Amino acid sequence: MSQGEGNMEPGLPTSHYFLSLSRGDAIRTVMLRPAGLWALAALLIVWASAVSAYIALHDDLLSAVVARQAAMESAYESSLAEARARLDEVGGQRALDLKSFARKLSELASRQARLEKRGAVVAALAAESEGRNPSAHEGRPAQASPVPADALGAIRALGPPLPAEGDAGSARAYAPLPGLSAEPGAMKPHPVDEPGETLSARPAPSPTAAADDLDAAARSAIIDRSLDQMDSGQMRALAAIDRSAERAASRDAGIVAKIGLDPAKLAPPHAEGGVGGPFIPAEVDPNAPAFDQALTRAARDVAMAERLKALMPFMPVRMPLFGDASITSPFGYRADPFLGRLALHPGVDLVEAWGAEIHATGAGRVIHAGPMGGYGIMVEIDHGNGLVTRYAHMSKALVEEGQDVVQGAVLGKMGSSGRSTGPHLHYEVRVDGEPVDPERYLRAGADLTAAE
Repeated sequence: MSQGEGNMEPGLPTSHYFLSLSRGDAIRTVMLRPAGLWALAALLIVWASAVSAYIALHDDLLSAVVARQAAMESAYESSLAEARARLDEVGGQRALDLKSFARKLSELASRQARLEKRGAVVAALAAESEGRNPSAHEGRPAQASPVPADALGAIRALGPPLPAEGDAGSARAYAPLPGLSAEPGAMKPHPVDEPGETLSARPAPSPTAAADDLDAAARSAIIDRSLDQMDSGQMRALAAIDRSAERAASRDAGIVAKIGLDPAKLAPPHAEGGVGGPFIPAEVDPNAPAFDQALTRAARDVAMAERLKALMPFMPVRMPLFGDASITSPFGYRADPFLGRLALHPGVDLVEAWGAEIHATGAGRVIHAGPMGGYGIMVEIDHGNGLVTRYAHMSKALVEEGQDVVQGAVLGKMGSSGRSTGPHLHYEVRVDGEPVDPERYLRAGADLTAAE
């Protein structure tokens, strides 16, 4: 070794670096090349930079994360609130729909009740129409009484089920009933009017669709249509009743007018006892509902027809003699058969065989039965309304004073009592004590017989 070599100072290694790691008693040495050392230094620098950046930006990053989380929570809460609002809206709409349907059912029930009351009125008027025209129903086969119309039955069969928290009474009233068939075969009164019409009304249409196939609106519409047709059927029935009553009243009023009397001033005799009834004004209120107007008109015409019907038997318009009785001496002035002088003949003379039956030309009360001067044996009948008839020259009277007789009752036998030249009937009609021409009454009776 030279002196120069012996004095060399130690320096840093230029090819390798050694890193010793101590842990307890154990020491571990790692050899690093310069490149590795620089890489490790760079890594440490990067790590230090990252840590420094993290420390520097930690608050900003945390704030951003918190803000994002808050935004997500807000969006979620907004979505949840919107969903709840929609649910509440759907629930509220459902409640409104149920309440609306329940109100609709209540309206249908009220309308059904009104129609039933109206149907009773129409039935009463139709019964009176049948009573006026019994011949119109002769020979007609009896029909089985149908099931009464009941729209509530259709409602019960077709109504939607209501929830348990709803009105319990409504649910019981309108919930579908097991095995119930919705066939409301309504038969409302319909009087005889035109050919082919009958007093039984036309049946209202029945809902035929299955309940499961229809929604609430469709079911309500079915019931509405059913009630509408019931309504229109009642209107048609009232119109037919009115026409029938108007014809009957017009016919009888025409007969009364032909004999020179005012039908409005005549009143049928009443039996003893109280009278009464509902007040039905004769005038039609133009502002009233259509049914009320039709009902007022029909009731007025039916009342008039019934009044004239009750009055007609007391009108002395029938023939006092049956058979081919002829008039030998008319009403008016003539030469007296005994004195030959002009005198008023206050009646007509009708010729028939001796002993022929003499009949009352109208119903009334006998106010005289027996001899009466030149009339011979005479029967006098008071028919009311100032009308009196006399039947003279009888051979025998078969009634007594104070006796009530019906139209066509036998009053006595043909004879020639009193101032008479032979068997005949002297027949008089008097109005308020004054004699009138009986032929007018007999002609009117002939027209009435032809009309019947």
